[in-house]
Amino acid sequence: MRLGDDEVLVLDCRDPSDWERYDLHIPGSLRMTPVEIARDLHMLPDDELIVLCGCSPDGRDMRRVCRLLRMRGREAVCLEGGLPAWVTGGYPTERHARVPQPQVAAHR
Repeated sequence: MRLGDDEVLVLDCRDPSDWERYDLHIPGSLRMTPVEIARDLHMLPDDELIVLCGCSPDGRDMRRVCRLLRMRGREAVCLEGGLPAWVTGGYPTERHARVPQPQVAAHR
């Protein structure tokens, strides 16, 4: 893994439930949905892209995003095993900030 390499960008495509379940992310990763990637691919740097998903147990969602990127001429690899494999491998993670829930005033 070339984490920290200036020419590598991790795209974190996990769905909101996975994002909440694992309050960790890979340092420097960019959180984007597959729809955002397809729409905004032209805005991404010319780096090698590493795709992290966690939506489907068999990884087909991740492979679909990688295929899309490759079809558009981008170098992309799938992070097999997702975030759990990353953590088990002892690679660095960061906790992401929880969005504070709005306080509801009690009516008296």
